[in-house]
Amino acid sequence: MNEPRAETRIDLNLMNVLYAVLAEGSVTRAAHRLSMTQPAVSNALRRLRYIMKDELFIKVPGGVAPTERALEVWPDLQRAMEQIRAIALPQDFQSAQTNLTFNVAITDTLVSRVAPELALRFTEAAPLARLYFHLHSNPTSIDSLQRGGLDCAVGMFPDVEEDLQLESLLSDNYVCVFRRGHTTLRPPVSLEGFIEAEHILVKQAPRQAGIIDNWLGLAGHKRKIRLVVNRAEEAVNIARQTDLVAAVPWSFAQSMPGAEQLEIAPLPFDHEKILYKMAWHKRSYRDPARAWLRSLVRGTVADQCTSLQT
Repeated sequence: MNEPRAETRIDLNLMNVLYAVLAEGSVTRAAHRLSMTQPAVSNALRRLRYIMKDELFIKVPGGVAPTERALEVWPDLQRAMEQIRAIALPQDFQSAQTNLTFNVAITDTLVSRVAPELALRFTEAAPLARLYFHLHSNPTSIDSLQRGGLDCAVGMFPDVEEDLQLESLLSDNYVCVFRRGHTTLRPPVSLEGFIEAEHILVKQAPRQAGIIDNWLGLAGHKRKIRLVVNRAEEAVNIARQTDLVAAVPWSFAQSMPGAEQLEIAPLPFDHEKILYKMAWHKRSYRDPARAWLRSLVRGTVADQCTSLQT
């Protein structure tokens, strides 16, 4: 029986490279994730292109985009890689011995309180591992969780796909934030005053809708958006120095440096509570390493944030 040519032998390491490039959307980031050189990743892709008879990726600004063939194999590849991990990883996972790389996204209104303590706990419990922080937005985190680029994400997640698992972590309320000595506003803020004021919209992704504006729209109202920023911290800092108004979570406003210079008032219309949730892909439910990470995130959020809940 003839031996297969070396070029066409299926090497599981090649599948791991394909998985990483699909998850990261970048050869450079995939190389970093795999602790490989970029030329080594490029060489692995060259071999995969020969085996699979497809280009697999095309260059785009900021990285690479998968071809139709790569997108076709992606769901099966995800399932296969997770099954291999479940078989290979010891079920009695020892964080002190792992050298895995973990990826976590945290929404900007929690990251300043959660990330420093999470980093401390992580480095103490897993001194050989690496933790990458990402800024959460619903569209980007959902996409990255599905692609395998994130292990878990903490945010609000009003709507998610069925293949993601959600766990509630804490609740909060949106409030109206403006500087003390504001030209027209004083607590408590009336609906008319809120609508007539000029506002800062916090928006992390182009596809992300403003939840405040959705609530106002349901009541037939619309506010005046003067500035759009992508972080709540920027909105609060601008509001503290101008007559612009920001709507942010109460606990976040209370935790900001210079909070004593702010007026913090309830929103003058009916609205729902904020529910912060942790999300992860259901395929990782059997992975003891990812379960350990979620436990670490869960405990850190509880210890750092629940004391400021309303």
